[in-house]
Amino acid sequence: MSILDFVLPNFLPINVLLIDSEEFLPDLQEILPAARICLLNEPNLIEKLPHEPKIFELIIAPEVLTVGENFYAMLMAFNHLLTDSGMLLTQFYNVRFVKVLENLQRGKFFNNEQRLWAKADVVKLLDSAIYKEIHFLPGERENVSTTDWENFGFDNYNEDLTTKIWLVKACKCTAEVAALKEIFTTEVRADLSRFLHRIEYDIDAEENFQRLMALCEREGIFDEYLSDFIEQVVVHASAKDFIKARIGLN
Repeated sequence: MSILDFVLPNFLPINVLLIDSEEFLPDLQEILPAARICLLNEPNLIEKLPHEPKIFELIIAPEVLTVGENFYAMLMAFNHLLTDSGMLLTQFYNVRFVKVLENLQRGKFFNNEQRLWAKADVVKLLDSAIYKEIHFLPGERENVSTTDWENFGFDNYNEDLTTKIWLVKACKCTAEVAALKEIFTTEVRADLSRFLHRIEYDIDAEENFQRLMALCEREGIFDEYLSDFIEQVVVHASAKDFIKARIGLN
């Protein structure tokens, strides 16, 4: 499998950033023929990144977790550059791979060139860097026996023990939230959120309800979208039920 297996065909002129991964360019151009692709191969990468937020729909940085030290800062910098529906693609070498464990058993640990991670630690790191949805695919597997290690108590969920490299897709938002953000403008979503919160906390509730209805009519906000938006924005379950009932969405 390849890191590009995460990328769906798209004929829109989206912005893509490739970090030290020029080898993906030909295949990427076939999948995203209209994409505006920026290549960046810099030793002091974090200093060379753009300062403007929400530029790229896709960032491909295969080595961000395997070389260097300040992983969290790099992941946060990429998050800053991603649009609300954007995603980061990367990979890591699996510390729970059987051959790594066998070397450890013999007192050998080769970690000079690539940093090794467990999936659980990568999830924690990406969570801390405010990525909302994380997916894995096996990048490289070997047909080796795991019986002894499983007998020792090592879990082999998703064939983790036979996977040398895991591929990672880290999304800035969940799929549901990203879909909500794509349909209407930031200003419309801000007004919608503000009216809903004021109704939720009974701040001029009737007046804000009328404003909410006027906004929906003016912008063409349909019932399904409004219902999903309420689920994402309104905190209290009782308030969700009240607002939906008041609008007639139940």
